[in-house]
Amino acid sequence: METTPADASPAANHRGFSRYIRPLLILGIVLTAVSAVLLFIVLGLDAFTATVYSVGGKSISDPTPEAEALRDQYLGAQIAAIVGLVVGGILLIGSLVVMYLNRGRQNGDDGDDLSFEDLAGD
Repeated sequence: METTPADASPAANHRGFSRYIRPLLILGIVLTAVSAVLLFIVLGLDAFTATVYSVGGKSISDPTPEAEALRDQYLGAQIAAIVGLVVGGILLIGSLVVMYLNRGRQNGDDGDDLSFEDLAGD
């Protein structure tokens, strides 16, 4: 009969994986916030460009090459911001779900609780 080492237990694997959850949560929060701000700025710039273009009596929805170029001006940034929101949201929600499912498990607690007197040396 073979014995498995202590590091190969499922609890050891869980401890190794759980140390990545909090950084993924932080990454999800930052990515979502930055992407939301970027999308807000890009949509504001797009609206401003359309407003300035329409002051001269032209419409941004005209089929002219100039209007089409203005409509597509911020398309790359909008797509990048939306992809960032989706990826950040997936990271955020996924890490929160994993943290919620593992909320009752103790990580790194060996059961040795020290009182103030033990720590103070009295």
